Amino acid sequence: MLTLVGAGYGIGFAIASQVQTLQRPDISIRPLAGSPPVLSTYLLRRRGEPSEPMKRFIERAKGGRDRACR
Repeated sequence: MLTLVGAGYGIGFAIASQVQTLQRPDISIRPLAGSPPVLSTYLLRRRGEPSEPMKRFIERAKGGRDRACR
């Protein structure tokens, strides 16, 4: 998964206990904001400016549940 994220082919999620072992120069690791989660989740993506689809995904992920799921 990390190789694909670092190459710009997608994103990944990791639990807090894994973050310490995921330190790579080509991947940004950021905690997800919102209500306190039952399980800490992080968004992993290639470093640098995100693509437009990635920006939309990040904004949606920051917004919590999709309205269609309610």
